[in-house]
Amino acid sequence: MVSSTTEWDYIIVGGGAAGSALASRLSEDSSANVLLLETGKDIRPANRPQNFVGREFDLDMGAQPDFWWHGLQTRIHPTLDPIPFQAGRGVGGTSQVNGLFSIRGVRDDFDRWVAQGAEGWSFDEALPYYRKLEDDLDFPDAPYHGRGGPLPIYREPQKNWGGADNAFRDAALDLGVPWHDDTNAPEATGLSPFAMHLRDGKRVAANDGYLEPARERGNLTIRGEALVDSVTFGPGGKVTTGVRLAGGETIRLAPGGEVILSAGGTLSPALLVRSGIGTTEDLTRLGIDQVADLPVGQELTEHPFIVLALPIPPEKAASPFGRTVNVTWRYSSGLADAGANDMMIIPNNGWLGIPGICIWQMHAVSRGKLLFTSRDPLAGPFVEMRMLTEQSDTLRAKDALERVGELVHHRAFAAILADKPELPSAEELPNVTFASHHVATTARMGSPYDTTTVVDPDCRVLGVDGLRVIDQSVMPEVIRGNPLLTVLMLAERMADRIKAART
Repeated sequence: MVSSTTEWDYIIVGGGAAGSALASRLSEDSSANVLLLETGKDIRPANRPQNFVGREFDLDMGAQPDFWWHGLQTRIHPTLDPIPFQAGRGVGGTSQVNGLFSIRGVRDDFDRWVAQGAEGWSFDEALPYYRKLEDDLDFPDAPYHGRGGPLPIYREPQKNWGGADNAFRDAALDLGVPWHDDTNAPEATGLSPFAMHLRDGKRVAANDGYLEPARERGNLTIRGEALVDSVTFGPGGKVTTGVRLAGGETIRLAPGGEVILSAGGTLSPALLVRSGIGTTEDLTRLGIDQVADLPVGQELTEHPFIVLALPIPPEKAASPFGRTVNVTWRYSSGLADAGANDMMIIPNNGWLGIPGICIWQMHAVSRGKLLFTSRDPLAGPFVEMRMLTEQSDTLRAKDALERVGELVHHRAFAAILADKPELPSAEELPNVTFASHHVATTARMGSPYDTTTVVDPDCRVLGVDGLRVIDQSVMPEVIRGNPLLTVLMLAERMADRIKAART
């Protein structure tokens, strides 16, 4: 077995959004020796494929295999067959391949986090870090936005919208949906331009904004193609000593150092389990000695994404720059105590070659789980979603379908439809529901006295020293927005906490 001689103050596992931000911020302390390990390749922004550069996005895993995890499987609903699950791979992670959506969580998300034991994570405590991470190109002087941060936030002017965008906007406004210029304003609801992480028409991923400016620091090392098998512990199994790579190499922490898992909502939990942290049932089945008995992978939440096709000729739906959506309708359904902005409806200018409208359930009550079936670090867990299995979710999805019906029968859509629209029945919705690839809450943050908790409000794994998880797996509930900004907010805030504890 090979052992590296260098000892590290911080070993960060996973070079996606959270890992990029943590590596950048923690290495600002020149006395800290920081190592970032990423399973995928360290592909610099200048070498990014053209289909990941502009406003469009490409989910064809076969076209760019270096940018995706392969072999992951999911089942959306218990009645359906498994399908591939997509997760970004390589330095920058999913921020290199996502839909560019940059939407914050709402105040009610964080009220619920605190109520579930995540003390110190109120909206007012999160807001300074939402501001810190962004360079808002449209509202830089708003008190709730930031200027000069690593990630630009851009909204496409209406002159560049697609045909489905414009029909959607006109119909919604005529039906009484309120307009708000900024969907990330704290109390915003209604129709708004989609916020995206773009500058000058080009994607700015987390590695662009965070890692590229930090690469020349002598105390930061970035290793691509470094597959971590497990976290290592000292005698007694309670003090973290480092990590072991799949090839057998061990990498050690300096005294008082920390390992931080930032591999995402599916792969950080898998790494915990391979390291002996999980349920007794899972560890016994896999033949792994238990370090801590914690409910890893047990509280999975996601955003059900319902795709509704409409008979719109492609030339009438398309946008000038190939962008699939530029406008969003966030609303509060008022049903089943779901809270503020629990739902979203968006147009589709032709994503997957299917122009139409999509329903996004931003607050889901249905819970899934991760099924850990192998000790192989390349295998990954099976993602059992169980979407639309709770009455609250099906009720609100049916209500959204009725709202879509009003939109598509409006004269604004009649001008671009080639035929009469046919929408699925409420019973057929599981068949047109997809994963958003926003898996969260699989290593939940909360009170140490809550039986569903895996990490405390400082993201420290319960029962061991020197190990944290900082990514969307720790969210007590998935936020009511696309996760990128909230993942970066988590990383920014935890970096400050970690640095403060070191001084």
